[in-house]
Amino acid sequence: VPYWLTYDFPPEVREKLKHQWGGDWKGQAQKWFLLKFTGKEEEINLLGDKSEKPEFGEWKWMSPEQILERAVDFKKPVYKEVFTVFTPHLQ
Repeated sequence: VPYWLTYDFPPEVREKLKHQWGGDWKGQAQKWFLLKFTGKEEEINLLGDKSEKPEFGEWKWMSPEQILERAVDFKKPVYKEVFTVFTPHLQ
């Protein structure tokens, strides 16, 4: 996506993050990139070299509609915008 996408955390998420990470986290600004995976699924490694705690515990191929169904409400507008930009490249 050729521009920054942002969202604000709802108050309950801000409070949770304050306890987990310290500070007052307002939200996020993100840049999104579309990549094509040409490897084999067994090559996907969420653990990396195990020197850090992984951000994600599992992965799954999903359609944009499935992603929107599962997304938390405050992130849905960003995901919709990403899919609007990326959809012409997914055909």
